[in-house]
Amino acid sequence: MKYLFTVAFILCSFLVPAKAQQPNIVFFFTDDQTTSTLGCYGNNVVKTPNIDGLASRGTRFSNAFVSHSICWVSRTTILTGLTGRGYGTSGAPDLARPDAVETLYSDLLREQGYRTGYFGKWHAKMPKGYAPKEHFDVFEAIGRNPFYKKLPDGTLRHETELIVDRGIDFIRQQPKDKPFALNLWFNACHAEDSDRRPGIGHFPWPRAVDGMYEEIEMDPPRLNDPAIFNDQPEFLKTTINRERFFWRWNTDAKYQANMRAYYRMVSGIDGAIGRFMEALDEAGVAE
Repeated sequence: MKYLFTVAFILCSFLVPAKAQQPNIVFFFTDDQTTSTLGCYGNNVVKTPNIDGLASRGTRFSNAFVSHSICWVSRTTILTGLTGRGYGTSGAPDLARPDAVETLYSDLLREQGYRTGYFGKWHAKMPKGYAPKEHFDVFEAIGRNPFYKKLPDGTLRHETELIVDRGIDFIRQQPKDKPFALNLWFNACHAEDSDRRPGIGHFPWPRAVDGMYEEIEMDPPRLNDPAIFNDQPEFLKTTINRERFFWRWNTDAKYQANMRAYYRMVSGIDGAIGRFMEALDEAGVAE
């Protein structure tokens, strides 16, 4: 959420006249990642030096909240600036209204002279016929299922690395006389439900972080006391997440393997962000 609120703050600057200084914007967005899995939020095990560096040089929020706990609703809120009831209807709660998504925040930036790019997870449930490519200068939805994508040369590349590859290409092609706004929206650290092997099945990590955390014994989960589960309302006890608990977390062996894999996904994102920041430096636009 740190990145969401940072971008929201920057966007406020566009309320001033267009002639004012226009900062370049990069929006990193991870999926299903808690702040407790970042070094800058006090985790002493996970390795996230690049994200920690951004936090130390910028603003780190300690009391921020997601607008909606549903994936596509939260994403559409970011894209439109509207709350869920501002673009949904009771008759079609799983779809955005056409009139509400005619203008995304990227469209407002383009009106101010920005070159805009989007690479990564989309999953915004737009009306039939909606064309995201019309709202960005460069757009490519990159999903999971599988996390590893086959390239034209036959090799496999993790979606985290692929998204950053596209972002680096975008920066290298950026005209010097235009500001840019680039969205790199990762699928990691979302679990893979269709592959229930502990570790690499549930949380496929980039090969660059193979072996990380292998010798570390993960602390037991803070909410592992059965009494906490028993105190939950009945409808929460029978959700899909209860099934997922037995897929991933109900034995110590599963817990240890999956936590190590999850942390590798986090460190994989961090490494990719570091590679992207190096590309910004090389292009002379890191500041």
